[in-house]
Amino acid sequence: MSACHPRFKISIILALVLLCSQSLSATTIQAPEWFNLTAELSAAPELNQPVEVRVSLRSIIGRISTAQIRLILPDSWKADQEQIKTPAITEGNAYQTVFKVTPGSYLAQGSIVVEAGFQVPKDELIARVKREMPDNAVELGETIRNWPDETKRYTDISFALMPEETFYPVSNDMWLSYDDRLSIQKGFRGPVYYEDPLITAHQAQTDVEMFGKLEGYLKADLNLLEKLNESGIDINRKRYDQLNGLYVLAVKAYQENDLDIASSFINQFETAIKSEPDTSFENLRIAVGNIKGLIFWGKGQRRLAEDALKKAFYGNRKHSLQRYVLRNIGLLMLAGGDRSTASEMFRLARSFKNGYTLLENESELLNKN
Repeated sequence: MSACHPRFKISIILALVLLCSQSLSATTIQAPEWFNLTAELSAAPELNQPVEVRVSLRSIIGRISTAQIRLILPDSWKADQEQIKTPAITEGNAYQTVFKVTPGSYLAQGSIVVEAGFQVPKDELIARVKREMPDNAVELGETIRNWPDETKRYTDISFALMPEETFYPVSNDMWLSYDDRLSIQKGFRGPVYYEDPLITAHQAQTDVEMFGKLEGYLKADLNLLEKLNESGIDINRKRYDQLNGLYVLAVKAYQENDLDIASSFINQFETAIKSEPDTSFENLRIAVGNIKGLIFWGKGQRRLAEDALKKAFYGNRKHSLQRYVLRNIGLLMLAGGDRSTASEMFRLARSFKNGYTLLENESELLNKN
């Protein structure tokens, strides 16, 4: 394949970048930020347990005479008060308040919305624009003057609350899939693994194939990497997409019980990542080591499964994802009748995160029996 192909692609990319930059320059000048509304949970939400929602409204420009702050909660959630009225907030100061809310339902992905309604300090805003943005003062001043006198602004807190485990905030630090084909006994769920909810098998295959082609271009044209960097293309992101694609394909094959095919994708992943530093793509490494163990387990090769899970754990024993790996090791030990080691693995896994509800229940059941 000739070296002109990547150069042609770079030309297209640079043209698109130029077009985007021209569009940005044509955007309307924005009024300066004149307030700040934030909200956060004081802890991970747990079912039927009160938790604080901390809200802060700051006046950056002008004086907010008063504001009405209210919560918009998920169904069946309750708050100690639905809304509050603030005193005046002078420029540069913030008003902070706390709502106590009680979750009444599980949500795989939810949010608490905070609404603040208050008068716009138009005169102060226009005066600031005249001082600091004189070239645009007339246009911006007219825009601000035409705003409604009262505004409503919003911020939200995203979270997940599930029977197995509480999470806050929502992040990729969640493994939500369980293989109940490998469940041990009544009261215990099967081992857990990570499944990327956003990438389809088709997209994963495309990411893998595209990076393979890109590697070929890079070998054919030693200057291509520099050109990619100059055009804003992140080669590390493309590498992640390839590795994640291989993992997604392995998981899809595992779910369909095509264990040899799943093993093939895992082998491709391990070959591809050999040249990377040991600390790179750490979340993926742990997820891959875990699913590798489950593949061996599914084949009935329990010793190899144990070795794979332990290797995933010892790669970084302090990583928060190890709570899942340790639980899976515990389940594997329990399947072999080693209740003592299983109990210890559960104990270690629980130390990584408060509110690991599933594991707490399983530990209690294990100790009872």
